[in-house]
Amino acid sequence: MAGIVSAAAASALPADAWTQYQGGPQHAGVVSVSPAPPLRSRWQAATGIGDETHIAGLPAPVIAGGDAIIVDREDVTAIDVATGTMSWTVPRQLGPSAPAAVAVGDGGHTMVLYTEGGGDRSSSATAASTPAPTPSGSGSPGTAVVRSTLVAIDAASRQELWRRQLTDVSTTGPTVDGGLVVVGADDGTVTAIELASGKVRWHKDLGDVVDTPIAADAAVVYASVHSNTRQRPSVVALREDAGVEVWRYTPNTSSLVAGAPSVVSGTVYVTLSDGTVRAVAADTGLERWISKLNAVAVGGAPAVSGDAVVVVDTRGEVYRLDPATGARRWDFALNTPVYGPAVLIGSAVLVAEGSGELSALDSATGDRIWRQSLGVGPLLTVAVAPDAVVVARTGAAAGLVGLAADPTGALIDERSPTIVMPGPLALDWATAAIPLVVILILAGRFLILRLGPPEFERDDLPLDGTGDEGWADDGGSS
Repeated sequence: MAGIVSAAAASALPADAWTQYQGGPQHAGVVSVSPAPPLRSRWQAATGIGDETHIAGLPAPVIAGGDAIIVDREDVTAIDVATGTMSWTVPRQLGPSAPAAVAVGDGGHTMVLYTEGGGDRSSSATAASTPAPTPSGSGSPGTAVVRSTLVAIDAASRQELWRRQLTDVSTTGPTVDGGLVVVGADDGTVTAIELASGKVRWHKDLGDVVDTPIAADAAVVYASVHSNTRQRPSVVALREDAGVEVWRYTPNTSSLVAGAPSVVSGTVYVTLSDGTVRAVAADTGLERWISKLNAVAVGGAPAVSGDAVVVVDTRGEVYRLDPATGARRWDFALNTPVYGPAVLIGSAVLVAEGSGELSALDSATGDRIWRQSLGVGPLLTVAVAPDAVVVARTGAAAGLVGLAADPTGALIDERSPTIVMPGPLALDWATAAIPLVVILILAGRFLILRLGPPEFERDDLPLDGTGDEGWADDGGSS
């Protein structure tokens, strides 16, 4: 078994390490050291994420020790971020994907934590693939079970350190904060487990469903809870030591779903399915502000830095909001579905698009400064290392794509199609209208020359040749 995790061991991970969903337990989605756009694709590695009909859960890579680790349908795979070759793979019981987590144990050894089991939840599932009740660990790899299990392995040897069965199927992935691991389940339970021993510290039933990654900061964890019975969602804060509920934020809204929370500098940020972003005080649960978006935005945790909150709605519109007020600074319409959260790297915002393109926006202006197609298949989530960007992709070529800085590449300057620029718009109109007017004038003159002047008939003349205007035929008298 792993020894007690010490502060010294925990500090062995770099501050910018992308070891959990959206980088770390806060889910901020921010790194300060990373490749800057323009980027170039270096490698593509096939893994068992599944195509559009077989994918389930949240395949989000993490990076540690030079490897990108992804939880596939029936295995956990590590890909070397420099070469794209497989470093190792271990089987897991069939179940929905969820982000892994990497932590450092006593003595400096690296642990990889992941969930397994739960059966096939993809759209390809049939009655024949419905999981049967099977005790955790009793079946062979690939056997479906009705509940998920949290597993810890040694990253170097892949030896299992411990496993702990959960109360239901889990798609949250584990969140590690210091020596504690927290994980949610579909029955609304949050379970806290000691990293060193795998011993359960506490269970907390929050009601309804907990199916998005849980955030943690300052010995408090934050979980989004939503209902399957048309009740309002909540964000709940729990103390790490005993699972005591600190507060519960239930917004006054018709929304049914709350996305994954992120917590930065004493504020919790979360998106709701009513098309809003909410900021909540981390210590009291009191609402600080609401910002309205143009479409529904729910799922991925907001990316948060000291001066920006960046979210993406389901139609692919990217927004930068002020962290203090929620005021919109800019927005950029990608006009394509987006399935994962944005990532802040230096002065750029990275967004993985459902169209298969990866885009970079200038974080100050919102203009698109770089874009590249990564091939066939929707892109899902992004992980960042100091010298690489790794993107998960589904579709026919499901797996990971690795990118690096491209010194010979070129940047672009593309404004959002939603921004109206009066000067350029008038110029474009004139550029298009003037030639059209000239063509119409020339065509009119051509027709006059060919057909001659128009002749008009008077249909109002009487049949006897006389009229009201004093007209008469040649033989009459006036």
